[in-house]
Amino acid sequence: MEEFKVGINVAASKKVTFQLTYEELLKRHSGKYEIHIRVQPKQLVKKFKIDVYITEPLGISFLTTEAPFLNENLTKALSKTQNDKEAYISFNPTLQQQRICAKCEETKINGDFIVKYDVNRETAAGDIQIVNGYFVHYFAPETLPKLPKNVIFVIDVSGSMSGRKIEQTREALLRILSDMHSDDRFNLITFSSSVSTWKTAVVTGSTSHIENAKRHVKGIHARGGTNINDAVLEAVNMLDDAEKKEILPERSASIIILLTDGAPTSGVTDKNEIRKNVKNAIKQRYTLYCLGFGYDVDYDLLEAMALENGGVARRIYEDSDSDLQLQGFYNEIATPILSDIKFLYSENAVSSLTTNIFRHYYMGSEIVVAGHIEDNSLDVLAVQINARASQNDLVLNTTASVQGMAGILKNQTYIFGEYTERLWAYLTIQQLLEQIISASPLQKELLTQKALELSLKYNFVTSLTSMVVTKPTEGEDTQTMLADKPKDEGKKEEDTISGFSRGKALRVMNQRRKFTVFGGRSLFPSLSDQALDTEIISEQLLALGGRSRLGSYNDQVIHKEIMSTRRIHEDLSEIRENKEAIQPRFSVSDYPHFIIQLEGGSHLCLNIGGRPGLQPLSVQLINDPKTEIQVFGQLLRADGRGKLQSSFNKFIIRYGTSKLAVSSAEISLENGEHIHHSPWPFSATYYYDRLKFTTELGKILRITLDDKVTLVIVVYEGDSLALYVDSHPFSEATTGLIGQFYNGADISILVNAGNKRKIIYGAIENPVTREMWKDYRPQKSSSSISCWVLQLPLSTLELLN
Repeated sequence: MEEFKVGINVAASKKVTFQLTYEELLKRHSGKYEIHIRVQPKQLVKKFKIDVYITEPLGISFLTTEAPFLNENLTKALSKTQNDKEAYISFNPTLQQQRICAKCEETKINGDFIVKYDVNRETAAGDIQIVNGYFVHYFAPETLPKLPKNVIFVIDVSGSMSGRKIEQTREALLRILSDMHSDDRFNLITFSSSVSTWKTAVVTGSTSHIENAKRHVKGIHARGGTNINDAVLEAVNMLDDAEKKEILPERSASIIILLTDGAPTSGVTDKNEIRKNVKNAIKQRYTLYCLGFGYDVDYDLLEAMALENGGVARRIYEDSDSDLQLQGFYNEIATPILSDIKFLYSENAVSSLTTNIFRHYYMGSEIVVAGHIEDNSLDVLAVQINARASQNDLVLNTTASVQGMAGILKNQTYIFGEYTERLWAYLTIQQLLEQIISASPLQKELLTQKALELSLKYNFVTSLTSMVVTKPTEGEDTQTMLADKPKDEGKKEEDTISGFSRGKALRVMNQRRKFTVFGGRSLFPSLSDQALDTEIISEQLLALGGRSRLGSYNDQVIHKEIMSTRRIHEDLSEIRENKEAIQPRFSVSDYPHFIIQLEGGSHLCLNIGGRPGLQPLSVQLINDPKTEIQVFGQLLRADGRGKLQSSFNKFIIRYGTSKLAVSSAEISLENGEHIHHSPWPFSATYYYDRLKFTTELGKILRITLDDKVTLVIVVYEGDSLALYVDSHPFSEATTGLIGQFYNGADISILVNAGNKRKIIYGAIENPVTREMWKDYRPQKSSSSISCWVLQLPLSTLELLN
């Protein structure tokens, strides 16, 4: 689950309303789409409403709703209307219905409100949608016989798995074994510091083998270290041996499922070596799925291993239902239908295809392929699907009328424009981000550049981009705040990579939320926790099949709108606030001298007040005697049209015996008698001794010192330069204009009774204000930043120097 937070001060007796609009990709599991609406008001709500509208031109095959809090009384507040292609669900409980008892002030409502549905599927070859030269192909055959599977369970039984983890793993394995088909082959491998196998070879899913396996599972105990490398290689060797002995059916799916809760601590522990060993052993013949149990697991390693070997990674959370999570994942891959699936489209007419070759298709899931139709004269898009089925090779053919489909869809609206093109972009970005994980440094740079360009073009929040929050204030220009895409740090999430829903699923959930807050406290709303001081909470959801849109927006406090057009995007589209609550300053051409990120996520905009003389002024920015890093800036008089009267046009970085000088025109590196000059912008990466510097997007220079300190220099508005610290291990002896904020000294911001703010860092106190400034950092240059502003006079620089 992605969580975005916005913090803001609300004046007493004032009101601020947040409206969040975003889209979420719905993934098809076990033959259905699920819309989860997290409902946790933690209080009684005067006006509470959830509306769900669904339109599916293919027809709705079934529709259900459920929630853990729906008792007999609350069920009376739930209504549903449905015909062949449309459905409407409303949940509108009164205050009395929400109470846990007649006179109680606590609410019963706490949990997920879930809508489940699926669509009719008329052809085995799937459904094709074409809009403005982009097509999306949805493929989900349901009537084909299943393929036998060969599955090796590789289970971590190291010491860290002891207690509830190993108990839930046993419970899940016992249920999974009960569901094994008689024509499946399987085996169990457990590992800690060493590796143990239940049987020396794979066996069939006969009743006797299943019962013996269950007895083995009941006896597993946790102890020792974690030898991931040897365990996975043992599973590969077991499948290799079975193939050589012709034990495996010729038409079958071979799968390895790895479950671990930690990082490699025994045997081979180098992550890159483990990945290389596993990839070289599997050789694209088997599929590896990696399950990470809990918050201490090395999820990056598991994700890389899975993606490099045709599978996916999934985090299993340490909850009361962890065993159900494990079983749920297995159920998704329990019934393979096809293998070696390839989608072919009209020759020389289609370009920019997303992934069109897949190892397996599992019953109840869905495959999606998107692309661009280059031939404008093309009348009919022809499709051929080749795959291996259980009995023979499968060939499916279908066609779609380009103009006919456009005519059907032209009157259908979609909140984010042409959804087929956006879905193509989403899938392309997702696959680029997956490729980056295992790419070489040169390939990684090219893939990152392409993914970044698409993310910016289509306004996707990814690990490479950020989300911009616009805040129109009456009588003032539009103002913006920025929220970076959160990174996975072990928090509960719905199977995501870099912000995108993992997997090839379809149906987009497009949501709008409004949060209204009264009173004089800060608000930190999140999508997972609606414990707000609200007068009204309501939700409206709109689910569409990607072709039409029903319903209208209203002014209720939380407005959710769900669209089933299959991709993900989050965008805070509207924040309205009483202008007396905050009085930000904003000018589109103004940038602060320095942006410093403080602990807790807030920012300090550090500026130099006053106007320097005609001669450039040298300013010492960072001086760390322990790391031997010094940074100087050259300050010039500015034109005076903005808030500041000066700007930097040159930075000098000294590191040991090396000196790097950066201006907007060139970069020079000096070491002893050798001087190297390079024009800028240029496209290259340089390594010299312990120093590395590379350009990004033509105007960004990233400097890495000894793989520890990263400084970024940005060219903006002509010849002006900005510098910020991206990462550092500066010592407590660090000084300088910005270095004094990176030496580990306590930094605090205090507000007194007269609403005057001041910052305290070390033994220094200075007044600060809260303002909006233009943000020059990469991928943020078109937005602004809300920060604490510290303005130091020119006289301060003399003391520093």
